[in-house]
Amino acid sequence: MYPRTIRDFIGFVDGVGYAGIILEAKLPELKLLIANHRAGGMDAPAPQDMGMEAMQAEITSAEWTEELVTLVGTRKRLVLRPGAKGQQDFVADSYIATIGGLWSATKFADLKPGSDVPLTLSLEVDYFRLEKDGKVLVEIDVEAYKRIINGVDQLASIRQAMGR
Repeated sequence: MYPRTIRDFIGFVDGVGYAGIILEAKLPELKLLIANHRAGGMDAPAPQDMGMEAMQAEITSAEWTEELVTLVGTRKRLVLRPGAKGQQDFVADSYIATIGGLWSATKFADLKPGSDVPLTLSLEVDYFRLEKDGKVLVEIDVEAYKRIINGVDQLASIRQAMGR
């Protein structure tokens, strides 16, 4: 049995497609902020979910387009659309990653004659949604205090308790 692997992707910034321009993209790491609790009668610390750590995404562009170079300080959405396929059929899985936040850094590679000089852009993420074939797998909205994983809003009861 072969895995269904990501074969290719296209990136969009503010609705503009960058096929052939965006060389590489990094989705945000989803990582919980953990506090270890150990009280009397416990043989070891037990992890407690204290929210999420900050998320960051990144794209690397082959070209220094005016639109990409000037993203820093803006809140334009990034959409990544990878496609996955296995070895046994010709049916592709469609993923859509929608990422919002503040573009925080524009890093130019070193200038060298006879070599590529890519542009790397960093996005401080406050919204992340990942869908597979139309099903929402993950949706995290920092400002709305939502963390939906596989259809379960893990923060719904605490939001309600706080009157939000």
